[in-house]
Amino acid sequence: MSTKPISHTVRLGDEELEALERKLTIAALRLPGSQFGVWRSAEGGYSEVRDDKELRATQAEIIENYRQGVKIASQAESRPLIPLFKAANQKLPPEIKVDYEEMKYDFYNVKVTFSSLLPEEQFPVFSELKIQISDDVKDSIRSTRPIRLFPGHKDRQLFSLDFEGAIGIDAGLDFSTLKAGGELIPFTQAKVDAKVKTGIIFGPLQFHFRKAAVEVQGESDQNISWRYNYQSEFTGTNDFKSLLILKVAREASDVKMSVSLGIVPCKRKWLIFKDYLAELSDHVVLPVELSK
Repeated sequence: MSTKPISHTVRLGDEELEALERKLTIAALRLPGSQFGVWRSAEGGYSEVRDDKELRATQAEIIENYRQGVKIASQAESRPLIPLFKAANQKLPPEIKVDYEEMKYDFYNVKVTFSSLLPEEQFPVFSELKIQISDDVKDSIRSTRPIRLFPGHKDRQLFSLDFEGAIGIDAGLDFSTLKAGGELIPFTQAKVDAKVKTGIIFGPLQFHFRKAAVEVQGESDQNISWRYNYQSEFTGTNDFKSLLILKVAREASDVKMSVSLGIVPCKRKWLIFKDYLAELSDHVVLPVELSK
């Protein structure tokens, strides 16, 4: 069950562009001479000569690209998990069984995807996905919240390379990376290898691991964020995907996620201005489709 993708272009406004232009000008003045110029003899020693034309061209290119913006599409997909256990003839974990039968909670797997289409030669150096969950449950103690996240704190070490891996939900209602011989296996292999899917209730799901320093905040909270500082370049269409298992009170009839994505696009020639580039951000409200 998925929502229709919401797509539009995010860009900087005039005031934001002026602020970025000022920052880039200040940054250019602080660049060491070895970056864009040569050193020549002068009275009393050496003086710096910058290639101002090349600097101005790079700044103008950055400003124009931020004026044109980046096309971003967002989508959420939800699926109830208890029927999957029943279909697989698997027993529910004791704590889940009690919450489901006695406490009247349902459980949903939710996949949130932002896709960005960057212009040629551009790649993100930073992205941040934030999710705020809300519902119409009157008792705040029974508010919707995630009981599992992927990636979570324990998964950060997986982001040491660029890889299309496979993720599943196991019989303990945990996200599990599919491995063979202790190593992550490609998503395509997971689709056909029955052995690696033993104990997986749902999956495999495709996940793009990107070489990055990852920070995760808000596990078991209604406010969640994932921050990625990328250490490799990948151009074209990029997916920013996060997975959640939500615990939802059965009396809830309306669950929403307020989702925002921030992304800092870059080119190789812009890297000298990396610390001054602006963040393009998008915000949407995505409904979580419930089974009732």
